[in-house]
Amino acid sequence: MRAATSWRAAAASAALILSVVNGLALLRSYLRDRPKLSIEVIHPEIYQWWFPLPGRTMPDGAMSRAYGFILYVGIANAGLRKVQINSWRLKLTNRLGKRHPLKPLNMTELTITIGGPKKVLPVLGQRGINFDGETLVDAGCSICGTAFYKYECYGGNGWDPRNAGDKIIGIFSVTDVFGGRASTTIRFSAKTLDQLRKFIPEIGEIEQIAATTD
Repeated sequence: MRAATSWRAAAASAALILSVVNGLALLRSYLRDRPKLSIEVIHPEIYQWWFPLPGRTMPDGAMSRAYGFILYVGIANAGLRKVQINSWRLKLTNRLGKRHPLKPLNMTELTITIGGPKKVLPVLGQRGINFDGETLVDAGCSICGTAFYKYECYGGNGWDPRNAGDKIIGIFSVTDVFGGRASTTIRFSAKTLDQLRKFIPEIGEIEQIAATTD
């Protein structure tokens, strides 16, 4: 009886050790092969813009102040597994020091002319005429795209976005379906609404939230 009991205990210990070893091997494989995202701001002084948008009358009769933000970034995956981007947010800080996370809004593909022929830019997560809005980043590859955000406030000037001269600084962050994250700082240059409407005529009228899964 003692021999049988000792044998069962030894077998249970061996099974436990084997499961721990297998678990550590799986963890090592995941940590080695997991997606590793990074973000590149594409032509920081050319494509990253902020601009005023029309405000609206609030319930108390005050007028809101609205600001649009368009960015153009590349997202690379240095890992050994492809991964789907789940969300892409812009975080702005107002003059009171409070941070505001913004979701992307729908917009059409940008068609711009800067020092040469017309160039069409894709929109992250949104199918257009020229691009499918890809958000799947293969191993060792990258995707690129634009995104549009809107920030609205009213009341004192402290609720306006914090600025440095004519620049507004934001943090752009992406999250993948496994919970991996990457972020970078973006410095937005000032544009007028009329300048932006040359690229996107309906830019001041868009309100729909883009198709993110979070």
